[in-house]
Amino acid sequence: MRQTVLCYNLKGTKKGRKLGMIFSYLGFIVRHILPEEYHIPVGELAEGKTDEETKSEETDGEEPFTDEMLILCPASEASLDKALFMMRKEKVQVPLKAVLTPSNQEWDSVSLHNEILKEHKAMSDKKGN
Repeated sequence: MRQTVLCYNLKGTKKGRKLGMIFSYLGFIVRHILPEEYHIPVGELAEGKTDEETKSEETDGEEPFTDEMLILCPASEASLDKALFMMRKEKVQVPLKAVLTPSNQEWDSVSLHNEILKEHKAMSDKKGN
């Protein structure tokens, strides 16, 4: 699989364009995921599968989230480090970020978002104490 970044709720925004430039420069495929694709497992989205290829699956009626989120699928740890470094350097913040792993690749976008959000809140609460 080529290195990919899945972008949520960033399409057409200044931040989304900046992220697109950063990740394209680093050789990532940039995919903007639409709410109607949230039911597709994130591993399949990273491989480039679209809603047309998975029409038989039904959504479970969950509301799409509106938070900005990135799912990174880097080729190596060095590639991930470069991407995060460039985001910091360019002052582009997306608090909800995850790396695609064997453990989460079968999750849909809403489930992964909810888990990342829970972890982000827990980390934020720790910093506040």
